[in-house]
Amino acid sequence: MNKLVVRQTYIHGTAFDTSNNRNHGIPYAVMQSTGGFAPAFEFRSPDSRVVIRPSASLQDLIAVRAVVDFYLDPVGGTLTRRYNLIEGELSFALFVNPDASLQGTVLDANSQWNGAHSAPNLVQRGRWHQAELRHDGINQCLIFLDGVQVGAGYGAPGQVRSIGPNGIAVGHWPEPSGVYTMDGYIRGVEVYKYDPTDAAKSLLDSCCIKRESLDAFADQLRKKGFTAAAAAQQGMELLKFGLDLSGAVRGNDPAASQQHALLSEQALAAFLSENSAAYANALGRLAAMTTQRLSQAEMQSLRGRQETLIKQLPLPIKDWQKLIEDLCWGRTKADPQAIATAFEAATKTQSKQR
Repeated sequence: MNKLVVRQTYIHGTAFDTSNNRNHGIPYAVMQSTGGFAPAFEFRSPDSRVVIRPSASLQDLIAVRAVVDFYLDPVGGTLTRRYNLIEGELSFALFVNPDASLQGTVLDANSQWNGAHSAPNLVQRGRWHQAELRHDGINQCLIFLDGVQVGAGYGAPGQVRSIGPNGIAVGHWPEPSGVYTMDGYIRGVEVYKYDPTDAAKSLLDSCCIKRESLDAFADQLRKKGFTAAAAAQQGMELLKFGLDLSGAVRGNDPAASQQHALLSEQALAAFLSENSAAYANALGRLAAMTTQRLSQAEMQSLRGRQETLIKQLPLPIKDWQKLIEDLCWGRTKADPQAIATAFEAATKTQSKQR
């Protein structure tokens, strides 16, 4: 969730997006609040909502982080139904249940709405709260209330989908029906996605890049008719393969998911700090997890998919490896023997624990 794609604060009757993505909102049947509730929109009618139309920046979210500042104030003082805080059509949702619990979901790879659910009676009426949903693009969904994690779920596999044709609805369901409309105030919202291009740029050392090598590589791709759009699509397919592999290893097991996430974080930290020994150790332990948790049939299927993706590359893998070195991504070396040693040690530990 490294790229901000929506940031709105509801003031002067507008829903202006300050994320520089032009994902401005269209307010319907809301009132600008005054006094101690300002700045915020008041949601009282079944039609009350702020609609954010679909856009290029709201496609291929992969992972998502959604944050809403809200004040639940139902007429009569009693919660009687679900109250939507924010929902991206056919993508993600964050809402309050009638038992005052907070819930966040995504439409997962199995076309089911799954995620995380807090304990009841956490959301208090008549006070400001900040609710937050996070999905890591693999299987882990976390929800927070006022900065404190209040729920976790590991049964929502797959990447977070693109926003559907009805866009993002704030304080409402993306469909016209007002069954889930917010009853109270919303001060503002933020939405983040995972952008692999931005993530890759953050790993580059501009003082080290061999520009002539990068230009020569680009010329080779152009000669083969490989466009920027094709490169982006193929890069996305490779990314999704890696995420699907991680999801298969994790399954819906909380302990395995947390262990896999920790090892992945350790591998990235070691890579960034150019600690080759720690990098090899983390990779070896990840490999051990993979072989321990996947069946032979699953491994064979994943290898087949990997081989297909590699064959679709416009240039041989050795040329890509050289490019990685010329971009200074290759300074952290993964020693095969060190990986094998870490793999064997992790495998023995796992065998003893079973």
